[in-house]
Amino acid sequence: DQPVKRFVGHTDEVNAIKWDPTGTMLASCSDDFSAKIWSVKQDEPLHDFRLHTKEIYTIKWSPTGPGTKNPNKPLLLATASFDSVVKLWDIDKGECVHTLARHTEPVYSVAFNPTGDLIASGSFDKCLHIWSVKDGTVVKTLR
Repeated sequence: DQPVKRFVGHTDEVNAIKWDPTGTMLASCSDDFSAKIWSVKQDEPLHDFRLHTKEIYTIKWSPTGPGTKNPNKPLLLATASFDSVVKLWDIDKGECVHTLARHTEPVYSVAFNPTGDLIASGSFDKCLHIWSVKDGTVVKTLR
C-alpha cells in the first residue's frame, strides 16, 4: 500500500500534524524550528513559518475562518515551542500576527476556546495563561 500523498520538507523529526477545520490544509511542526502548511493539491508547502528559535512541540488550528462557525474571523495557526513562546499565524496573510511571550519554560500545550477569541497555553513553568487572540494580551494566569 502507498500513501495518497507524501510531503517532504522538514529537516528534523515532525512532532505534530493537524488538519485545518475544513480538512483542506495540513499543518506540521518539527524539531527543525519550523511549522509548515500543506495542501494535498501541491508538493511544496503553502507556508513555511520559521520565527521560532527552538523546536516547535505542538500546533493548533483556530475554530475560525471560512467553513467554520466563526467565518468572519481569520483562520489562525498557533505554534507552541521550546523557546517558551506561542506564535499566532494568520494563514491568509502568511504572517505572524502575535507573539505570546509570558512563559519562562517550554510551552507544551495550546487550545482555542470555541469562538476563537481566546487561546490558552500551558508550560513546563507550571503556568497556564489565557490570552486575547485580538490583541495578544494575557487575560488570566493560573498557577
